[in-house]
Amino acid sequence: MALSIFEPTVSKVAHGLAGKVILIYGTNNTGKTFQTVRAEKPFVFACESGLNAQSNVKHHKILKWGDFTRLVKEFTDPKTINEAKEMYSTIIIDEVYASSLMCQKFVCDTYGEGCVSLGSYDGDSRVNLYQIYERLYWEQIQKLSNSGYTVIFIGHMEEKDGFIRPKGDKRCIDPILNNSDIVAYLNPNGVSEDGHVIKSSAYFAQTDKFFARSRYDYMDTMIDEFTIENLNKAIAEGIEREEKVTGVQSVSFDEQQAEYRKEAAEAPTFEELQKDLAEWGNKLGQQYPDELTECVESVLGGGKKVSACTPKQTEAMAMVLDNIKSKCLELGVK
Repeated sequence: MALSIFEPTVSKVAHGLAGKVILIYGTNNTGKTFQTVRAEKPFVFACESGLNAQSNVKHHKILKWGDFTRLVKEFTDPKTINEAKEMYSTIIIDEVYASSLMCQKFVCDTYGEGCVSLGSYDGDSRVNLYQIYERLYWEQIQKLSNSGYTVIFIGHMEEKDGFIRPKGDKRCIDPILNNSDIVAYLNPNGVSEDGHVIKSSAYFAQTDKFFARSRYDYMDTMIDEFTIENLNKAIAEGIEREEKVTGVQSVSFDEQQAEYRKEAAEAPTFEELQKDLAEWGNKLGQQYPDELTECVESVLGGGKKVSACTPKQTEAMAMVLDNIKSKCLELGVK
């Protein structure tokens, strides 16, 4: 079925943490790693030494971008995903900017003619290394989240001009912030009278002092004691409030994704488009050859033919077919 504004897909929030992307940041000793590794069936991409004080945590040390992508492939490859999901539910990336730097180095070495940083590239002006970095990095995270894993970034903080935000080059860290469902700032609460560390508070809404955010409008803006259980509870309660206000029930992650997969499955194949284009093109071309040429060239360019299209041009072929069908309807061609 072709996309139509008169038959829209209605979005639904997925309950639970599956498929969600969360960034947790703050100073050292705020419980970021300690609490996060207590999430359901965790695995840590250890991009720095944050696990030195944690024992019995499943992880691999990540030394380069190729290590990162190799693990993502095992987590998401159709041949291994079922086994992987039996073992793991939560993917923890510790630390987020350390992983970003690995991707940046890969981009510089591969596309930047050996430049030492994305910003120092002075080669072909048509090549934007920041855009390449953003696409490569976020492709990996989307593979994980689209496969149903909860992805949790752990980040350090930096303070500039009295404002606290996740540490890292802004042009490289902002794409991660912008694509996270929740960015939580952890504020330390010091030590109790008997010498025990008081659990940090977590904030999910930005103030004039720090950056934080949540896509869930009805989620509490903070929790007094940050634990992984309290984070799960805050998200669940926020979604429950939204259900009551909007009257729309949340669904499981699998149900949410099934709708998207259904839409993708309905898209015509290259072979189906070839057949339909031949049929509809013949109908229009017999009576209105100039209009047929216009339908094709408005998408493919002057002098181009649909018959020369390759499977990589499937999307363009679908657009040509839509043009031809619309023109047939307009001119009464059956």
